[in-house]
Amino acid sequence: METWRVLAAVIIGPAVSLLGVALATNFRGVTEWHVRRSMSTASVLRRVPPWRSLPDVPHEERLARFILLERVMGVAFAVAGVMILVAVGYSALTGQPIKTVK
Repeated sequence: METWRVLAAVIIGPAVSLLGVALATNFRGVTEWHVRRSMSTASVLRRVPPWRSLPDVPHEERLARFILLERVMGVAFAVAGVMILVAVGYSALTGQPIKTVK
């Protein structure tokens, strides 16, 4: 079994899980902070063609939608991190290498 893959999975698994839990629970406002920063950065990139009108959605409502979306993504990250750890644990117990996609 290649040691670097196991070591990478042992490091990445908990990191992805912790990031996902932080986003899903809005730990110390990290989700709201990230969404606000993302929206302010992307606002300069947003161009609307003249034939299309902007939706009349207030900024706070858009912010709330993006926060909800990012919290759902956080749950997905947390689950993915746990799946990585389960796969590494299974491969370590059975002695089979971690399967990779080629």
